[in-house]
Amino acid sequence: MTPLVLAEPERPFWGFAELLFAAAIFIVALLTVVGLAGRLLHAPPESGLWSVLEEGVSYAVFFLVLKIMFARHGKGLLESLGWSKTGPFSPRWLVATGLGLSVLVATVQFLTVDNSADTPFEKMLEDPASRIVVGLFSVTVAPMAEELFFRGFLQPVFVEAMGVFPGILVTSLMFGGLHLMQYGYIWQIGALLSVVGFLLGTIRHLTGSTRASTIVHIAFNTLPFLVLLFAGNPLAKK
Repeated sequence: MTPLVLAEPERPFWGFAELLFAAAIFIVALLTVVGLAGRLLHAPPESGLWSVLEEGVSYAVFFLVLKIMFARHGKGLLESLGWSKTGPFSPRWLVATGLGLSVLVATVQFLTVDNSADTPFEKMLEDPASRIVVGLFSVTVAPMAEELFFRGFLQPVFVEAMGVFPGILVTSLMFGGLHLMQYGYIWQIGALLSVVGFLLGTIRHLTGSTRASTIVHIAFNTLPFLVLLFAGNPLAKK
């Protein structure tokens, strides 16, 4: 078995000013795309198809801005955001971790959350086409984009400024908070996703690799969407 060796401490060449600027770019891009889709194309706000398109375009704009910012320092985008080998953890172990975490979170959610209320996220999955598109997006583009953003771009700055534990914690709380609106501001789900974010951040810190945390994230997202695609929402209480 390969011994566990911690990654070298990160020293990001960007700081809080770049974080605020890039976050503002993403928010402006998202609001602009959503506004144009609704006004010009009459896109229904609850449509999963349109939500995926809007989010995908916003991420594309965001990472294009980052690429330009990093190019000024002579750095590549993926290299700067930690897209590297997975360190001492094999892909098989990372997949197993993500699947196990998915089962654990689903169990805790079933026991602690009233799942009878419709959330904005569930409304996006009402028609089969939206379920397929949202499902595919959630196990491909979304995990990679979120890991590069949270664990690749945000976390190194917070860890350097605050220390390892506080830096990962703050990043994970932001990760959980981002998903609150999708789940109707159910705080238990936000807390559960913050715990998931903390584990993803820990894996990123141990390995120095956002590729490693992305594999876990993809595995975590895969199981519930396979269930949703073929069996609906098993957590819904009748």
